[in-house]
Amino acid sequence: MKKFIVLLLLILMPSYIYAKEANKTLSPEYLAQWNISYASYLIDTGKYLEALEAFETALDATDNKSIKGTILMNKATLLSTYLDAPADAIKIYDTIIKEYPDKTETALHQMGIILLDQGHNKDAIEVFLYYLKKYPNGRFRSSIETLYKKAKGEIVPPSIIKEGVKIVEPIVRVLLQRKVTSIELSGKNLVINEKGYSEGSVVITFKNDMLYIRNIPLNEKITIKASSPIKVSSGNDKKTVRGEIICSTMDKGLSVINNVSMEEYLRSVVPSESYSKWSIETLKAQAIAARTYAYYQILHRTEWTYDVVDNEGDQAYKGISVETQTTDKAVAETSGIIAINDGKPILAMYTSNNGGYIADAGAIFNLNKPYFVSKPDSYSVKGDKATWNKKVSVSVTESYLQRSGINVSGLTNIVAAEKDVSGRVIKINIIARIGSGTYRTRPTIGHALDLPEILFEITKEGDYFIFAGKGWGHGVGYSQWGSAIMGQEENDYKTILAFYYPETELIKIW
Repeated sequence: MKKFIVLLLLILMPSYIYAKEANKTLSPEYLAQWNISYASYLIDTGKYLEALEAFETALDATDNKSIKGTILMNKATLLSTYLDAPADAIKIYDTIIKEYPDKTETALHQMGIILLDQGHNKDAIEVFLYYLKKYPNGRFRSSIETLYKKAKGEIVPPSIIKEGVKIVEPIVRVLLQRKVTSIELSGKNLVINEKGYSEGSVVITFKNDMLYIRNIPLNEKITIKASSPIKVSSGNDKKTVRGEIICSTMDKGLSVINNVSMEEYLRSVVPSESYSKWSIETLKAQAIAARTYAYYQILHRTEWTYDVVDNEGDQAYKGISVETQTTDKAVAETSGIIAINDGKPILAMYTSNNGGYIADAGAIFNLNKPYFVSKPDSYSVKGDKATWNKKVSVSVTESYLQRSGINVSGLTNIVAAEKDVSGRVIKINIIARIGSGTYRTRPTIGHALDLPEILFEITKEGDYFIFAGKGWGHGVGYSQWGSAIMGQEENDYKTILAFYYPETELIKIW
């Protein structure tokens, strides 16, 4: 199912290049198309909440029924496939079925699949029968008939993680490089595609849709192992990692993926995301949050060629050079422990600093999870990145907004239009000779000016906008600097995680 959904997502999302070439006048349709493409990029790097907001921005931007139908299809796919929000996705599909006839066939197919996956077989059967009646020769007929037979069988509830039920420690597929032309790999006793390699390093190149070693064409996939960690070098980007390396052709280039066990992966992630000088309890909390996040992605990206990227798009992963005894201890002493809600791993989002108030995921991203709560955080205000300031000229702001798809000219002011309970500016009013309107903050001015957060006050002084901000990141869930202060004040990791992820429990699953 997920493979089909991902393919559908790619088909439905127009490319940025197409939007740019198709509309030079920065029309509302251009802004919508720009945000659809931007959302695609955000999904690819694990920023699901930001992608959800980009789709909301696209919906706000245009009245074009065809484009709005496409956006809604994409949004429903994101909710059902990556955000564990099937009920929200079904509501969107129901709207599509009622209001967007050109998307109804696909929406019925997707709705039926979700209902079946959730164990709602009776409802799924009704959807499948309706599809077969409405589209007797539909393009999904064969699939629907198979799903219908499955739905008529015994109802099997979705798999649930339970205390005491152990699984094998998973392998994490970490994307290190994508679309490069060459890579150098070094290590002791190299083995390439199960054959020993006499030299200590090998250069793999990509050309003509093939991989080469010493100008000898090889398979489209090469596996490299060694008796030591492997150094991976591409230009100035160098890191040494545990596990094995998979080189393959992807997106008309060479991709490099590191297959590494979860706990060895975390030995690098924890010090990449935290400071080893932080308390052991803070580091344990970070280890559990990072483990839960990675496991969540493993479960939701089964049809992808990788589970996570090696940067802040998912989680920073800098290789063995950053490993320390303290962070290794934090990983080892929490081995196999993840946070769950309702029997499933949570989407363990974390942010550098929430600025003193956890963001309202429901108000900002229209995503309601019991473990995403909005409340004051007195710990984060004591940490680094709690405040920031940025000064940008009016002319630069106007130019950057245009690059982000906003048809603005003669910009005179920007003011807050809507805030959440924390004071985050969800929407802004742009006041200009051309392009005045209300826009969602993060995908527009936030993205255009690279603002650290949307928790800010904005003033205009002469020819400049002054942003006085708090926090660093999206503000949802776990705050790394808040956790650091909690650990410093002698809270244990269970207390830290309970504060940032309420309504969750910690269980050891391997």
